[in-house]
Amino acid sequence: MSDLMLPRQRPPERMALWRDSLTFAEVYSRHWAEVCHFVGRRFGSGPPEPEDIAQIAFVRMGELPLSREIENPRAFLFRIASNVALDARRQQASHRRSLTTVEAAMAAANDIGPVAERVLLAREELTFLEDVVRGMPERHRSYLLANRLDGLSYAEISRRTGASQSLVRKTVEEALAVCERAVASGAADYRGLSRARLDRR
Repeated sequence: MSDLMLPRQRPPERMALWRDSLTFAEVYSRHWAEVCHFVGRRFGSGPPEPEDIAQIAFVRMGELPLSREIENPRAFLFRIASNVALDARRQQASHRRSLTTVEAAMAAANDIGPVAERVLLAREELTFLEDVVRGMPERHRSYLLANRLDGLSYAEISRRTGASQSLVRKTVEEALAVCERAVASGAADYRGLSRARLDRR
């Protein structure tokens, strides 16, 4: 059969989402400040900042199909924001544990106690971590060292580099995750580094 005789298929229609509705715009205008205030009061000023968490909450709500009924948008947004903030806290706790492991290795490497074997092993682990850090993209490496060795805050790194605080924080967290996996597995694993930050300068 000739292709000319085949019926022309209509492209599938895009499913209507909450963000497409006037109701969503009204909800955003009415509850944005409330969600920010709720997050700040319950979880503090960050990081992540209350505004970042609120933005994620609205994005997730906006991606829901419009056919889904939301009886109380305000309560719904509060619940999403709480979940996002709790997930962020758990992630930060994981990175703090990773940092403790890395710092312990660095501290042990400088130990001049009598147990020479322990010192040697610690120095080998430190050398391994240094190799892992050297293998990172330049931005991950420089932000990690500035934050963890030079003691600069995310805000200070942001001012020096011109990058946003959220980008600085995300980059440092990704670098720490690489160190954590390296300590656990004994091998460098650079998966999880954001594509936007992989290019070396």
